[in-house]
Amino acid sequence: FFGIADFLIKRLGKDAVEIIPNVSAMQYAFAKIKENWNDARFLSVHGRNKGQENIIDNIVSEIAKHDKIGMFTDPENTPAKIAKALLDKGVKDYRAYVCGDLGTEKERIMEGTLAQIARKRFSPLNVMILIRSQEEKGAHASHITHHGSFGIPDSAFSHSSGMITKEEIRVISLSKLKLKHDSIVWDIGAGSGSLSIEAAMFANQGKVFAVEKDAGRIKHIEKNKKIFNADTLEIIHANAPDSLKSLPAPDAVFIGGGGKGIAKILDVCSKRIKQNGRMVVNAITLETLAAAADFFKNKAWNAETVSVNIAKTKDVAVGAYGHTPLHIFNAHNPVFIVVGEKP
Repeated sequence: FFGIADFLIKRLGKDAVEIIPNVSAMQYAFAKIKENWNDARFLSVHGRNKGQENIIDNIVSEIAKHDKIGMFTDPENTPAKIAKALLDKGVKDYRAYVCGDLGTEKERIMEGTLAQIARKRFSPLNVMILIRSQEEKGAHASHITHHGSFGIPDSAFSHSSGMITKEEIRVISLSKLKLKHDSIVWDIGAGSGSLSIEAAMFANQGKVFAVEKDAGRIKHIEKNKKIFNADTLEIIHANAPDSLKSLPAPDAVFIGGGGKGIAKILDVCSKRIKQNGRMVVNAITLETLAAAADFFKNKAWNAETVSVNIAKTKDVAVGAYGHTPLHIFNAHNPVFIVVGEKP
């Protein structure tokens, strides 16, 4: 469990290694604070600095997704440093426990807020446990209930005037992008940033760039980034395609806007995207559909077009004698999802 046994077995083989089990420091710590650990997320920053300059930022992003965390620290990545990094990101809803020198005469367990922990010094031999408060846990769950899969409800996002890629369309579009955890993603015409947010939560070791020209929509993206602690999301307030030149080459591109400039955007993206990268265009108008489909055809890319018609139930009236409500299907505008893969 974050120990050396796995390393030794890989080097020496199982036959040459005997493992004598014992109570782990993390199990001991949870027992000492009398907390269940079967629903905890376990992390380690112990000895992780080499080659990982952003280890604390990555850990903070991961912590914010969970209600209960057990973490192995080290003399450089201390509980105080982790607590301060959380506070700097606006995350303050955890009760912290620092369990030091466990099993020795100097054993000490300190409980406190993140602000209190950030001001303290501890023995370098410790583990840190973070537990989100019950009040904040409910509020957090209302925003983030799908961090392991796609499909955050539209109601969880800040948006206006319907400028959001609807949940069902978003899920299909994300699946067509075929993201990896270290993907570089461009979301062009990001609107409220709903797709950018979900892409960033999945590509938590990569980077997502949300490009949007409208100042009002930028405010919604910024708010959603804060709500979901999407640290791997960078917001670009600019027009495409000019703003794309300075961005790192993408593994995947989603185009939710573009209008009359769609051809220029597709051209720039096709030149910058990596080999085997995927571009996904959500088209509402027939003109955008035709432009995207023709573009991929002329480029001889592997391509497909998916027509998606979504209808969801809605209450319309109360049934006979005031009992069961009546429902109808409320149809959304059809969306054409055009997918191209660079050979």
